[in-house]
Amino acid sequence: MKDLLNTNISFAYNEALEMIISMGMIACKGQLLALAEDYKLELDPLALTFHNDAQARLSPHTLRELQFFFQYHFLHKGLDFAFYESICSLTKPQSAEEWINMLEQSPAEHVVVQMVYGVYWDQMEEFLQGQEWETVKIDLRLLTELVTDTTPQPELINAHAPLLECLAHPEETKLRYMQLIRLFYRDAFVLWKDRFREESEQASLIYKEYFHANPVRFIQEFNKVEPAVYDIPTTFHISFISQIGNHHISINTGTAWISWVIFGIHNNRVFGPAADREKTELFLKAFSDKRRLDFILLLQERPHYGQELAKKLGITPAAVNYHANFLFFLNLLEMKREDHRMYYHLNIDILRELLAVTTRVMLGEDY
Repeated sequence: MKDLLNTNISFAYNEALEMIISMGMIACKGQLLALAEDYKLELDPLALTFHNDAQARLSPHTLRELQFFFQYHFLHKGLDFAFYESICSLTKPQSAEEWINMLEQSPAEHVVVQMVYGVYWDQMEEFLQGQEWETVKIDLRLLTELVTDTTPQPELINAHAPLLECLAHPEETKLRYMQLIRLFYRDAFVLWKDRFREESEQASLIYKEYFHANPVRFIQEFNKVEPAVYDIPTTFHISFISQIGNHHISINTGTAWISWVIFGIHNNRVFGPAADREKTELFLKAFSDKRRLDFILLLQERPHYGQELAKKLGITPAAVNYHANFLFFLNLLEMKREDHRMYYHLNIDILRELLAVTTRVMLGEDY
């Protein structure tokens, strides 16, 4: 396994990816702050300064356009998936300017089709109505009919009308998103890009040391997935602006799979060792919501994949991700791939340890 990981995993800073992440962060600032409060995290002061500076520099029109393409849900890519797809379908990192020039050459119809996939990826069976995606995606008229007939997940319901608008006017949509991206680059990102690269590359040196010292442990403890997932070449982008988290983006180019991981610069603060009191506070916070207790009880029976949990819990797949993050932060979950699906596994030993820690803290007992 060590040899597999050393062969398939590399680290590289992708400026284009960092810019598109930063656009989403500005659009979803309210959601980001709410998540940070829920997880008892403080955002990096430099990241907050960027948020405030960008919002002050961007025009009201640019901010409205940013909302149109990026605002819908922090944990569920929507219209913005098209931009991630165009970046992550390449194995080599790009500068922001290189990517902007490349996107200009990409057909408007292709980008709009990827917006559809971004909104409906977790309900494709319902969306396609028995048809094949490869057939449907080349027919904008049919795509429009399917979008009209299919209500998105609740967290993306507000993306429905904008998506139909993009499908009806792909060339105008391209003019809009190209102008938005160029303005964001000129008025906000270009002023910060060198600092973001510096912060991310410094952190990357540390994470590469962790990885090379013990690849399996790094993937299990900091990336929170089963190491066997990395049976295809994958590049880790250490992201300053995303702060914390692991977001996997795998693209099938038709000839090969290409995979990128957006890895938060401060993952070691959350996924590394924590003080007992902090663990206890988060542990109690995690189970203040009945659905997270039900989540654990379901996994106690057997591992489940995301859509399966969503159906049993009566929530959306994005909500499953939201609740799972509490449990990931406590090391209670592991992700393992089985039968082409990613399954959540409960770490029983960690659960026992946290229950014991909570007992000691609550009763004031010594070790």
